[in-house]
Amino acid sequence: MCGNDDSSRHTNFNKQKQMNGMKIKKRVLIVEDDALLAMGVEDMVTRFGYHALSPVATGAEAVATAQAMRPDLVLMDINLADQMTGINAAERIQTFADIPIIYLSGHSGDPMLEQAKLTRPYGYLVKPVTEVELKACLEMALYRHSMDKKLHQSEERYRSIVENINDALIIHDFENKILDTNENACLMLGYGRKELVGSNLELFLRPDNVSHYHEQMAALRDSSGIVFETECAHRDGTVLALEVSAKIVSDELGGFVQCFGRDISERRKHQEEIKQKNRELQEIIAAKDKFFSIISHDLKSPLSGFMILTRMLSEEFSTLPLKDLREMARQLAHSTENIVSLLENLLEWSLHQQGVMAYEPVSLPLTDLVQRNIDLFQTLARDKKITLASNVPTRLKIQADKLMLDTIIRNLLSNAIKFSMSGGKGNISAVCKNGQVTLAVQDNGMGICSEAVKELFVMNQKSSRLGTDGELGTGLGLLLCKEFAQQHGGKIWVESALGIGSTFFVSLPVDPCPVAE
Repeated sequence: MCGNDDSSRHTNFNKQKQMNGMKIKKRVLIVEDDALLAMGVEDMVTRFGYHALSPVATGAEAVATAQAMRPDLVLMDINLADQMTGINAAERIQTFADIPIIYLSGHSGDPMLEQAKLTRPYGYLVKPVTEVELKACLEMALYRHSMDKKLHQSEERYRSIVENINDALIIHDFENKILDTNENACLMLGYGRKELVGSNLELFLRPDNVSHYHEQMAALRDSSGIVFETECAHRDGTVLALEVSAKIVSDELGGFVQCFGRDISERRKHQEEIKQKNRELQEIIAAKDKFFSIISHDLKSPLSGFMILTRMLSEEFSTLPLKDLREMARQLAHSTENIVSLLENLLEWSLHQQGVMAYEPVSLPLTDLVQRNIDLFQTLARDKKITLASNVPTRLKIQADKLMLDTIIRNLLSNAIKFSMSGGKGNISAVCKNGQVTLAVQDNGMGICSEAVKELFVMNQKSSRLGTDGELGTGLGLLLCKEFAQQHGGKIWVESALGIGSTFFVSLPVDPCPVAE
């Protein structure tokens, strides 16, 4: 039986060779319980240019020597005489060191061969071993092991890079089967790696994005790489927006796709916020343009007329007939009413835009509010010989802000008078249904064409029209009605036909408690 040399002698020998700049020979440990065969193999190994460590005869010695000397290769007799077989010894060695094993056996039909495969040997030789076989097997085993180490190191570097990048990585085939992922993909999607690997991409792709993803993969086959956006779902149901960078990394088995995914949910959120801010800015610009349009044209016109009439009165009062004086007084009154109405709407609209006008809903008897506004417009209505009437139920109450509701009724009544012919009628009615009161202001005046109806409630459209007596309008009153109706959780709309008249509807929340008798 052959024993171990002192390990310190080998260590010192190697250090000395390194200091002398000599090339270190590969060290081979021979484990063989036949002493003569062990000596023959040792002689061949030495002549091949390797450093043969002192042969050992038992599995226990093999494990101890491998742990102490860390040889570059082990020639292991598969059938050792003691209780530990060569396979057992190889398994023990592989628990603490990555050392290639070549098995030696007395015949090729060794029943232990299948068991030996589990230790992933680098070769299998049948004794007696020839020089040619042994040399070739040693060279191939050491070369294969060197390549395996480089491959393992490369895989470790790749895995380290993959695990430390900020993006999620998913590798899949063209059947959408996931082959590998990194930890970031697991964290982003809420699944463990074992759950993802082997699963289909449809595990997390949103149903309405699956066909889009397939289209991108089809496009990838004709490209070196593509970047696209898609959506997927986290395990908890949260929708994630992803920017995916995909490329084909292998053509084997139909091709493998490497996808780096970046969560752009926040970026999309910010983009939507920017779009919303831009929309709000456009609305502000439109409001500003509307405001200046009113100031420059609609307010200037009645003031100019007012100024001309007052100048004529001051300069020609003594020479004007009484009939002309009365007509001028009437025109002055109309101009004053237009200016006051315009200023009221401008003030209320300005306060509402600035958020200064508080929304304070209270319980209101609708019939009282309507009648009060009808009374305010009776003089103007009589001048045009227009009859105003209310058909609002006396017990009907609503939840509304009084000032805002006053503005709505005032503007709709003013329009009904303005656009009605002399001798016409204006009517206000209300119905209650499903917790909502629908207020209707009807006239039998000019009517509105369908194209003009589309522009009535839009800020950046010029929707003001002249009344039947040439009364001026701004279009601002209906915008106020729309904003105030929306403030109440309601809406405003119109039904109109040219030459027949118009009915404006406003929906408002009802008060469940009717007015007491």
